[in-house]
Amino acid sequence: MKALLIADDDDVIKKIQTALSDDGFDVITYRWLLKALDNIEEISPEAIIVSASSYPRHWKTLAQFVKSEITGFVPKIILYSERDFSEEDIKKSEILGIDGIFYSVESEGLKELADILSGNNKPVSLIFTNKESGAFITGRVLKFEKHIVSFIPDLPSLVSSLKTDEEITHATIKNKNSIQYIKAKILSKSEDNKKLEIQVI
Repeated sequence: MKALLIADDDDVIKKIQTALSDDGFDVITYRWLLKALDNIEEISPEAIIVSASSYPRHWKTLAQFVKSEITGFVPKIILYSERDFSEEDIKKSEILGIDGIFYSVESEGLKELADILSGNNKPVSLIFTNKESGAFITGRVLKFEKHIVSFIPDLPSLVSSLKTDEEITHATIKNKNSIQYIKAKILSKSEDNKKLEIQVI
């Protein structure tokens, strides 16, 4: 497996390289994002990790190019940021198909990177939009096992119109150290709308 790391901070590069290597990745590192962009097709990585702190604007260009499928493959794109993303950048990253964001290159943050790569990110909250009503649904996650989320909505009335097998095209899973974007579908819903079982797809 190959991972492309794009960053311009020696400490960040060293720690992420070590974490990726420990996870079994061959790591190709670039300090210049635009040069990396020129070579993405040749590298064909399974995952791209970009320092949004080093490249606060250009990560969007890279994501648009990679997620457009022009290259013929669509790797995971994960962002590293030294500080929390603004709401505007979180929305942009979701629209651009970013797979996750982590905020530290210490052990806890690097574990979040590994969890995003493996799809085992443990959430504390889930946010999505009800397609029919346009309502923004927030709530907490009771359990997340084997791609099944047990979800308690903050306002049960907002999920009353959701139906079994209905797809959720954009959802955000958040915990203390990272954000991950998923697609999902409703497996079941309690009669009082106070608990949903949601499958990550």
